[in-house]
Amino acid sequence: MPIHIQNVLNGGEIGPMCRARADQPRYRSGCQTLQNFLPMPQGGVTRRPGLVYLGKAESASSRLIPFVFSETQGRVLEFGEKTMRIWMPDGKQVATSDGEVLSVTTPYAAADLADLRFAQSADVIYFAHRKYPPHKLSRYADNDWRWTQLTFSPSIGAPVNPSAAIVGTGLGNNASTRTYKYVVTAVDDDTGQESAASSAAIATGESLTSAYGVRISWTAPAGAVAEYRIYKLKGGIYGFIGRAKGTTSFEDYNIIPDDGDTPPTYNTPFSGEGNYPGLVFFHQGRLGWASTDNQPMTVWLSRSNELESLAESVVPKSDDSIEVTLAATQANAFTWLLPDRTALCVGTTGNEWTLEPSGSAILTPGNPAFNKQTSNGGESLHPLNVGGSVIYLQRGSSAVRAFAYSYNEDKYVGQDITILSRHILQDVTIKAWAYQQEPYSIIWAVMSDGTIATCTAMFDQQVIGWARHKTNGRVLDVVTIPGATDDQMWFLVERRVGGVWHTFVEKLAPFFDSDDLGDAVFLDSSLSYSGDPIAHVTGLMHLAGETVSVFADGGTVENVAVGTDGSFDLHKAAGSITVGLPFTSLMIPSRPELDLQTGSTMMHNRKVSELRLRVYRSMSFEIGIDEGRTFPVVDRNVVSGKFKTSPFWMEGVSDLSFVLAGAWSADSVPRFEVSTPTPLTILAILTTMDVSPNVGR
Repeated sequence: MPIHIQNVLNGGEIGPMCRARADQPRYRSGCQTLQNFLPMPQGGVTRRPGLVYLGKAESASSRLIPFVFSETQGRVLEFGEKTMRIWMPDGKQVATSDGEVLSVTTPYAAADLADLRFAQSADVIYFAHRKYPPHKLSRYADNDWRWTQLTFSPSIGAPVNPSAAIVGTGLGNNASTRTYKYVVTAVDDDTGQESAASSAAIATGESLTSAYGVRISWTAPAGAVAEYRIYKLKGGIYGFIGRAKGTTSFEDYNIIPDDGDTPPTYNTPFSGEGNYPGLVFFHQGRLGWASTDNQPMTVWLSRSNELESLAESVVPKSDDSIEVTLAATQANAFTWLLPDRTALCVGTTGNEWTLEPSGSAILTPGNPAFNKQTSNGGESLHPLNVGGSVIYLQRGSSAVRAFAYSYNEDKYVGQDITILSRHILQDVTIKAWAYQQEPYSIIWAVMSDGTIATCTAMFDQQVIGWARHKTNGRVLDVVTIPGATDDQMWFLVERRVGGVWHTFVEKLAPFFDSDDLGDAVFLDSSLSYSGDPIAHVTGLMHLAGETVSVFADGGTVENVAVGTDGSFDLHKAAGSITVGLPFTSLMIPSRPELDLQTGSTMMHNRKVSELRLRVYRSMSFEIGIDEGRTFPVVDRNVVSGKFKTSPFWMEGVSDLSFVLAGAWSADSVPRFEVSTPTPLTILAILTTMDVSPNVGR
């Protein structure tokens, strides 16, 4: 009697087009259906944790934006109709001094939030949108956030009223009379930024000597000045001749100007409609902007370490700002940009490029070069950085690709990580996504139909596993911020409660791996209580009038009606209670196929007679061969406890055996289902089956 074993289950949900690929490793480790389960890099699958209710959002048109100061400090910003609210990691909202929820005015209308792009540096986030001038948001405290429209002007004004006068004694040779021109700049004592040049100071005299010179004087600008820099005209270029500290004058006794060091010229390219950039990013110590309506294939990079300056010099310096336009055969607008290694990866609607320094490791005004890598094209969804790869959505939303450098090909390549799971993107597209690095390296993607798709992606371990997730409602947005151990996943979810649609902010509960069943949360829009035993449960106004499930002291109570006052009663008090909306997790593995001495079992009838499972910290679930013919798995030695169902609890790894009365069929595939608020992690499946020697049914 053939025995088939699946001890790797993290191949994810495999599409119908690949159901004959029994030779493909991910077929053997994959599933026909994987709903509300998550593939684990270690090899098993685990049930999706529930979503914890945090509060109501402003509206369904809101958007969540992560604010990540460091890997230990994050906030979630909820943007609405020209408003912003701040959520702390514990799920509480920042309030004003009088206890009201803090609402900060923003420039952005709710209808435009989907196209808003951002890049963060410490306490400052820079925002780009093609309908709005560039802005920045600065946090001075959690209850003090300030918006500033960027002008790309220097932080200090130029010196004013410059004048020049001859000093000293000349040779009296009027034949050598000439004109001398000077400009002066000021250096901001706070930022170190150099101002634009002053107007010219002009003097006429003989040839300068060590005893005959020009005194340049000026009036100080407003603000603290660290020093002044003086430039002299020669050969049509103002070159540096010296600096002045603590004084507003300087004397030139025939100093030869350095024409390689010229005063900065400040550019303001983002002025007026059609000139607002749609993308913003950081690269090599520079703040970058890209893709206006009028220049959709142009990148602007700030001066090195002067993020809000687009200054340049007549003779370019290595730290000057950079402006570069892609010259290609097709005018494909930029859709995304993300730094990787020494290159800036650039996606357009038709191709993928890198912007790299030519012959150097650092970009300067004189060496940027676009290099074409692939020709897949991308959507405008912002990319993710996952395991050394840039993850982007292909043009037409038909595939998700991992753009990464290949040493074998000496170029970037775009691996299709949905090739075996294309059905995930069929008739839907990805609206938003975020990457949860810990604990299982998962991409969470919000789909246009309100469901979620996930991809467990650990490329160095050859792990790619897709799954689909549903909740009682529509998921609208997702972001991630750092957590104490696992990264926190925050969702914007629209739910119908009492016949009315409401928008909630909810957070993914921690993955369950604990000795304490009170840590198990497998209900959506859930709230939990821990304390002295209670029977009257209150505080559920967000689920008033709904039917919920309860997980209390290790037991389950289903079909509980929440009153209009947000309360209900348990028939017995409990000290650990979780209440929320139930969801069903379903796993149907790939059809078991073996290579026998008589040949492959593919397309042969088979009859499954026995199953053996290895599970980890799991409770009750249902098992069967056909839909509608499942039976509950319970520990028959457990006597009924306090609640309607007291499922067994297997701490650590356990093996379970089942004898099945399966019929002869070509589709004899086990199914594992759980709708109760209980944990389930499956590590391996061993299937014993009879195989017909004849092909067909």
